[in-house]
Amino acid sequence: MPPQDLILFFLFLLLAGGVIAAFYLRRQSGDFKPEPSGDTVFECDACDHFYTDDSDVERSLCPECGRMNSPVQF
Repeated sequence: MPPQDLILFFLFLLLAGGVIAAFYLRRQSGDFKPEPSGDTVFECDACDHFYTDDSDVERSLCPECGRMNSPVQF
């Protein structure tokens, strides 16, 4: 068997192994569902900046302009 055929066969095996590994890893990560963070979303009335803060806070300071804001109701 010529060396060119051996190199081609080896490269084909590497490519096939990479495709199988990528398919398997992609299938494994498909069921990832992150848990909700529990943070409260705020929108600043002055500068329209959206930000989050802890869930136990009723009003929060805007990190951009420093104004107190109430949480956004969805």
